[in-house]
Amino acid sequence: MSAKDVLSLDRIIASSPVVILWGEPEEHHPVDFVTGNIARFGYTVSEIVLEEIPFLSLVFPEDRERVKRKFYEAVLKNVPSLLLEYRIVTRDGEVRWIEDRTSFHRDGHGKAFAYQSSLMDVTDRKVAEFRALESEERLSRVLAASRVGVWEYFPESDSFSSSGHGDILWLEDEEFPLSRQDLFDRIFYPKENEAAKPAWERLLAGEDTFLDVELRVVTKDGGSRWVVFKGFPVRDGEGRLLRVTGLTIDVTDLKEAELRAEAQNRRLELLHSMFLSFMEELDSTALLQRILAKAGELAGTEHVSLSVYQEKKNTFLRIFGTGLYAAMVNETRPVFVGISGEVYREKKSIVIRDYRNHPGRTPDPRLSEITTIIAVPFFQRNKIMGVLSVAYTDVLPEIDRELPASLDQFAAAASIALENARLYEESRRELEERKRAEERLRFHGKLVEAAAEGASFLLSLEDGEQAMNFALRSLGEALGARRANLFRNCTGPDGTKNVRLLARSSASWEKGVPTLPETLSWEENLFSVYTLLAEGGIYTGPIPDIGSLPGKDLPEGGSLWFMAVPIFFRSEFWGFLGFSFEDSVIPVRADETDVLRGAAYNLAASVIRWESEQEVLRGYEKLRNTFNDVIRTMGQIVGKKDPYTIEHQERVAVLATEIGAGLGLDGERLEGLRIAGLVHDVGKVEIPSEILSKPGRLSPLEFELIKTHAGSSYDILREIDFPWPVAEIARQHHEKLDGSGYPRGLKGDEILLEARILTVADVVEAMASHRPYRSSLGLAAAREEIEKNSGILYDPEVVRACAAVLESSPGILGAS
Repeated sequence: MSAKDVLSLDRIIASSPVVILWGEPEEHHPVDFVTGNIARFGYTVSEIVLEEIPFLSLVFPEDRERVKRKFYEAVLKNVPSLLLEYRIVTRDGEVRWIEDRTSFHRDGHGKAFAYQSSLMDVTDRKVAEFRALESEERLSRVLAASRVGVWEYFPESDSFSSSGHGDILWLEDEEFPLSRQDLFDRIFYPKENEAAKPAWERLLAGEDTFLDVELRVVTKDGGSRWVVFKGFPVRDGEGRLLRVTGLTIDVTDLKEAELRAEAQNRRLELLHSMFLSFMEELDSTALLQRILAKAGELAGTEHVSLSVYQEKKNTFLRIFGTGLYAAMVNETRPVFVGISGEVYREKKSIVIRDYRNHPGRTPDPRLSEITTIIAVPFFQRNKIMGVLSVAYTDVLPEIDRELPASLDQFAAAASIALENARLYEESRRELEERKRAEERLRFHGKLVEAAAEGASFLLSLEDGEQAMNFALRSLGEALGARRANLFRNCTGPDGTKNVRLLARSSASWEKGVPTLPETLSWEENLFSVYTLLAEGGIYTGPIPDIGSLPGKDLPEGGSLWFMAVPIFFRSEFWGFLGFSFEDSVIPVRADETDVLRGAAYNLAASVIRWESEQEVLRGYEKLRNTFNDVIRTMGQIVGKKDPYTIEHQERVAVLATEIGAGLGLDGERLEGLRIAGLVHDVGKVEIPSEILSKPGRLSPLEFELIKTHAGSSYDILREIDFPWPVAEIARQHHEKLDGSGYPRGLKGDEILLEARILTVADVVEAMASHRPYRSSLGLAAAREEIEKNSGILYDPEVVRACAAVLESSPGILGAS
């Protein structure tokens, strides 16, 4: 071979990415020959061949023992070749990944007498693999935290593969693959399973473009959860189904909240319907039957009973019953027996969740199937009149706190209906009182209609103040009162017990009607009525020395005629519904008081509901403000090192948000853009202050260091679970349309739209602002820069939107 050929071969070897070496197959891995391109790792041929630097000493310490062992095992096991991946350390201390392919030369007995290895640097590939693995692990963590499982279905094998379903379906990854039938039979209730099958078949047949079903699944502990099962088919060019990819999303909390809201709405609808029944049904017996039917519908059971107290006999008589109580109608029992006896003694509602083990269980075999029972008393003139009972069989139902309170309203309705029946019977026996009885019934209907109308206002009107005013006005007009007021108990600054006016009918409907103060003291103004109201009684009579006539106080010794209906919420004395009258005539009897109690309770419940809604809104606003404070604090951290940066970020955020609005971005994307603008330079916290605030031009090395801030911003922000791609926007905000930007040289649509917007806003603000090394170049220069490079460095649409913003709001950047 000529010298020229040798020189050419050396050049080829030097430029080759593969290092060739061979030697004797001994345990310490000697090297007899190595190509000159070993220099790419900083070593010379003579250092390796003469073992001035033994080959194994190049191997990364943590990999060295493994490489030595695998190499010598291959020598002894008579294998033809060996493939290893390990790390070596270059002379400069850099760690590089190597792919080592070794072949062994053996004699006729299989004994190795030489080896030959080719070493290839695969660092870039390994780094990419590690990053992909890290991204996959990060995604798995996010999905697990969000209670989302990922699955794929392969129709050829009828099998599901899955990950992340451990906490959702109680199926671990190693339990897959499963067939569709096995999976559905294991996790879905039979009813849900049958509903899911047609949807699945339509998806496979191509009739539906995606699968989206909400199902209840069985858990291993016997419980259940709600999930949304979403699937998306993947087809080849000819439309054949290759696989279905999908998500399983745990929506139990959302579904349970939805079901609770539906139950509450249903209860309010039933209460409204019950009040309407008073207007629709004139027959007391039929009315009671309807009340019982609606009480059962509210409680979710068919077993409902109504018993009345017979004072002379000291017994309870069951007058109505449905379900298992139907066979017990017209039966009597002693007043102190069973759950009715407990209600009679306690004078309050009783809930027995496990009636099977209750010590006071009635020894009647007809009641043996009852598992849970609720009994609610109803009163007339503060005396117990009877008991409304609902029972459940075979199951232990979940009973929330609102159900007994709602049943109280039905019990009150039963009381009203029974009293109506008594009045009706008396009117038939006493002809001379018929006219008065008929007037009373008409008045009663008017009051019930007013209560129902008020309930309708409270349910249907969005303006709470207007709804309260209409409801109070309806009740006041029905009673013949001159003003209706709603009062709530409160504590004064000095600890005194007061009652505060929450709402009053908007205006009196006759002139000269006394007006109550905003706050009354129980001790000073209402001492005589407090005990009565706190015990559940209704006060009617004069209250002297309070209130005023329009434009003047009441005359000395004057009295305000008043009616107060107490309100109890969750067994607590909450306040009262008050009515002001012209004189001492209070046109209300005992049967109307229950209607008023129900109406008063509805008013208080609506106030509490509105307060709860406002509290939720305030909590959301507080959370949003806290989030903005955190974002602002992140910007201020950078501002500690470079005061310019914090002002720069805030002005960029304002300009970018206006540009995004001009491009038609929705509110959510605009908020993400604003947040990204406020923190896009947070990575500068890792840049030395003396470089950030250097008054002169930066050296090339300093500029390269400055350029790292985009990647640093990404590394900081990606650890925060934003609902927008804030970290990626920050990383891309110095990318250019033609790929000349940094840190990754992205082009065109590879750059997020938000990042393209931020790039233009960043350039305009930077040029229009004073910098440490120069004065402001002005908005005109900034506009010239972006318009000159529109379509080259900057997105043309973004440039046009920016120009429009600067044209309409030239002072948007403030004093730069």
